[in-house]
Amino acid sequence: MGIFDKPFGSKNSSDPYQTEAQFEANLARQISMTRQGLATLRAYEGRELRLEFFFYTNNPANAEALNSKLVELGYDSQSGESAGDPALFITTGWTTPIRLDEATVINWIETMCRLGFASDARFDSNRGTHKLRKQS
Repeated sequence: MGIFDKPFGSKNSSDPYQTEAQFEANLARQISMTRQGLATLRAYEGRELRLEFFFYTNNPANAEALNSKLVELGYDSQSGESAGDPALFITTGWTTPIRLDEATVINWIETMCRLGFASDARFDSNRGTHKLRKQS
């Protein structure tokens, strides 16, 4: 298991979830992984597809505020407590259709990373390792 296999950051909701250095490292990692992933998706290049997204934070208010911003963008989004870690809050969903070409997807990755950082949440373009707790 590598350093990025689990969400990072403070579990204390009054502490920042990620530092600027962690944000910069995550942004570089997300862009690198996206470039590698796009190579496997060449058959879909130029098509528009909806992309799944995940954000992690330690504060439920941050997750909900981020969720609202994503809904304003027209994305299907929801937030809540992690089913596997009650100190972790997730915002997840699907984008509107996005053109699959390197420039567009890299721009989207950068935008999502920055949006997450501004909301004190970490963006993850991979399939999330945590699931939302089901509402009772």
